[in-house]
Amino acid sequence: MKTLVYGLGESGVAAARTLIERGEEVVVADSEDSERTRGIVHSLGIEGRLGAEPRVLEGGFDRVVASPLVRPRNPVLAAAEERGIPVLSEVALGLELLGPGVRVAAVTGTNGKTTAVGMLRAILAASNVPHAVAGNSWRALSGCLEEVREAGLLVLELSSFQLHYLPGPGFEVAALLNVRPDHLNWHASFEEYAADKLRVFEGQGQQDLALVSSTDLVSREFIDSLVAETIVVGEGETLVEGGRLSLRGRPLAEVGELPFVGPHNYENALFAAAAAERLGVRLEEIREGLLGYRIEAHRLQVVAKRDGVTYVDDSKATNPAAVAAALASFEETTVLILGGSEKETDFSEILPLLDDCRAIVCQGEAGPRIYEFLEEWGVAMDVFVFLAPDLAAAVEKARRFAHPGDVVLLSPGCASFDQYAGYAERGTAFARFVSAEEANGYRGHSNEGAVGR
Repeated sequence: MKTLVYGLGESGVAAARTLIERGEEVVVADSEDSERTRGIVHSLGIEGRLGAEPRVLEGGFDRVVASPLVRPRNPVLAAAEERGIPVLSEVALGLELLGPGVRVAAVTGTNGKTTAVGMLRAILAASNVPHAVAGNSWRALSGCLEEVREAGLLVLELSSFQLHYLPGPGFEVAALLNVRPDHLNWHASFEEYAADKLRVFEGQGQQDLALVSSTDLVSREFIDSLVAETIVVGEGETLVEGGRLSLRGRPLAEVGELPFVGPHNYENALFAAAAAERLGVRLEEIREGLLGYRIEAHRLQVVAKRDGVTYVDDSKATNPAAVAAALASFEETTVLILGGSEKETDFSEILPLLDDCRAIVCQGEAGPRIYEFLEEWGVAMDVFVFLAPDLAAAVEKARRFAHPGDVVLLSPGCASFDQYAGYAERGTAFARFVSAEEANGYRGHSNEGAVGR
């Protein structure tokens, strides 16, 4: 078996190392020819083809393992498919190498999948159930196969990128939290994106469990096609009602005692609870795990309270649906910071939720387009709307207009790559700018770039 590993990010390197350790013939490639990629090739000690074009496939490869950041329309991957060379994701490779005997609970969705996996992880830990966590926001599956085998249970977070080249996985538990327009610069269309998300249910049998949301239109249209036992979270006996979370008709927890807020997080908790029960965890242990869970950094995380204003880092919100969920989590008046790297995303979804905003600051590469969109829709008639060149300037502007009792909310609705390497770096910068504002005092400035009110 001769494998081309295309894309030298974390998952590509993990896949290459695992295959090398197995004694298989491996060649690595990347479209980037840089000091970083040359260093990786040198460390692997195998043939590397950098600045790769379709001719990189010459040499009789049996398969291509593709990095999740490489788009299907990439010339190398397109050429591989034209030549009939199988393309698979690093996760698909990991599952293949893992073999039978390991239970797998897989979670995907546009928003909330890392949180839902974190909640499930907390529940399993609280109940002393051996398990391993891998995928998307965690670690490459192919780099921790022995640990997974020893645990016997894998909790797997999957992105649409990873699912695209993962046919018929047949997971014991498969959860699709929601499907909203996102990553349309990677996928050919929203329909392709939705189809990739739905792959999480492929290969399931009647003995398996499928979890979907009552509020997700894509899932609801697909329910009749599901073979596995199906729980619709948000209706029937698994829902939030009267301030209480219920799992299959049994009381689980009151919302007031949970260490997190927001309807979206309560739904995430129910997904995690339903999955955990299927994996053998008792109701009281599920409750204990949820009560002990703490939201991951950069997900509605309070980073400071200054002069009666609460500053909240929701940098993980990289699409409008996540922004909508964040806005719905607060009763307080908000000053919202939007923008980042451009994905040509439609922000119509957040329009009904902007009435409780005092001001909106649009920043970064996508800032001008979002600013113009909000102005065209008349948001500026009721809310101050500003344009700032970058996050630092946006924090300064937001602080100026926040009143005691307000929430300054960084919920960008965009990726971070115009200014930062990732959402975590952006969130850390936000907290740093808030602290710097406190240390340096209030810097006055004009209202240039504002419309409305």
